[in-house]
Amino acid sequence: MDQPRTYFAHILSARGVAVLVTNHQVQPLPVRPREGNRTSGIVCSACGEQFLVTVDSCARTTALRVRYFIVGLVLLALSAFLLWLTFSVGMQPDGPDLDLDPDNASWLGYTGVTGFLLPIFGLGLLLHSRRYDGVGKLRRIGADGRPSKLVAGHKLLPNK
Repeated sequence: MDQPRTYFAHILSARGVAVLVTNHQVQPLPVRPREGNRTSGIVCSACGEQFLVTVDSCARTTALRVRYFIVGLVLLALSAFLLWLTFSVGMQPDGPDLDLDPDNASWLGYTGVTGFLLPIFGLGLLLHSRRYDGVGKLRRIGADGRPSKLVAGHKLLPNK
């Protein structure tokens, strides 16, 4: 069992227009469970409100980080292959009327757009795999005892 790197934060003040500067009062989250995930209660030390936060186990967090990393690498490799296929193989000058073929044009357009979007998603998943901590679903417990997504003034801060 280990402590998550993410902190629970109460926003004390926020100021600024173009650049938002905030002051936080942070507190650590509950310890990770041995297996699976666990929803634990946490009380804000600044205002006394109660919250629920879901914390995954270390094994589950590591498995998801590896999965995000592998999918990101596969997307980057697939995008490199599609770019190679589009611009090296697909752009061979074989004849004057080959460029007017609708099947060829749609294939080049499809692989070109996909080849430009896949690296964005691949890099996003690689970055997400580095930052993923297994902490999520911050919910405020309302007056009626039901969890609510409205957590104004509170958030989960990743430790850098």
